[in-house]
Amino acid sequence: AAGWFGIEFLINQAKYWLNDYKDALSDRFHPRKKERVPANGYFPREWLPFLFALRVLTGLAFLFWFWPQGVPFALLLPAIQLLYDRVKRVPLLNGGVAAWGSVVRFACGYAAMAGVGPPVFSCLLVYSQRLAIYIAAYGAEGRYLLRQGTAPGKEYTLFYARHPYLEKMAMVFFLGLLAFALEQSVPGGVIVAGIVLAFCGALYYRINGPGDRIYREGWRLLWRAPALACRRFGRQLKLR
Repeated sequence: AAGWFGIEFLINQAKYWLNDYKDALSDRFHPRKKERVPANGYFPREWLPFLFALRVLTGLAFLFWFWPQGVPFALLLPAIQLLYDRVKRVPLLNGGVAAWGSVVRFACGYAAMAGVGPPVFSCLLVYSQRLAIYIAAYGAEGRYLLRQGTAPGKEYTLFYARHPYLEKMAMVFFLGLLAFALEQSVPGGVIVAGIVLAFCGALYYRINGPGDRIYREGWRLLWRAPALACRRFGRQLKLR
């Protein structure tokens, strides 16, 4: 539990603040991402790197106190994010680097539960699955931009939209590894779960597309629900 909270919630989730800082200027011209808080100016963009660093340092301190074995895993995550920010606009490299973060998080959870590092083949399965999902995400955003109009800084997604076979190749590679896993006595439930997660991940991006529409609408609903309830309560009082 300490490992999950420190690595996943404090350190890994901090990467989105750094990502928003890097993309805020280009997101202002994006058909949908322009509504993000740093892009539309509701939150000072300049604060994000400091908040990123503060959250990472807090997570490292938390892990050092409660679960020091997780510190090496935790140090890899901000390093991967910094590397990703350098290659984000380079097709193929962006997805390849981003998928390593999922392998690190998987290895951390495996080590926490089993007490030893995961087998190489298990890490390869996780890597190939996340690679397929990331390529599906880039392709979905590229197709959206082809319909709505391109945005500066997002041209790399058009590469995936114009080469849809890459998404299929990544998924076939993952499924091929799963077929090989059947011969390695991997439990069938693990294989089925891996297939479901891969296809649900790709489907999520096909439905949601860029801009976190599902999250945005969900937060709007949560924000408006109390206000609507108060209005209805006020109307009932007036009627009485």
